[in-house]
Amino acid sequence: MWGICFYSKVILENRLFQKVVAFDLDTDNKTAILSQPEHARGLKIPVMELKLLSRPPEFAYAEQVRIVRHPERIGKITDIFWHFKTHCCYYYISVDGIQYHTRFFAKELMKCQS
Repeated sequence: MWGICFYSKVILENRLFQKVVAFDLDTDNKTAILSQPEHARGLKIPVMELKLLSRPPEFAYAEQVRIVRHPERIGKITDIFWHFKTHCCYYYISVDGIQYHTRFFAKELMKCQS
């Protein structure tokens, strides 16, 4: 499952506030166990602190993508956030280990062929 994290206790220590996260429900159905992003894997937070997304993001964390306007540049998804005004995800990537400070929407990226 995917959701947007609003859990205030993890804002500073894990930098998850308003990030899109992947999670599984614990047996009590009240606790989410995060699986993505990688640095938060295994972290448990209350499900009520997440806004559930109706569908997963177009790209996942660590997935390799190309920038549409510069197809020679291959990057890796490092962060996924939710854009509340347009109701869609936007992404941050790193190319050759260098973090881009530009946000990209799904239409500006394309999946790399395996």
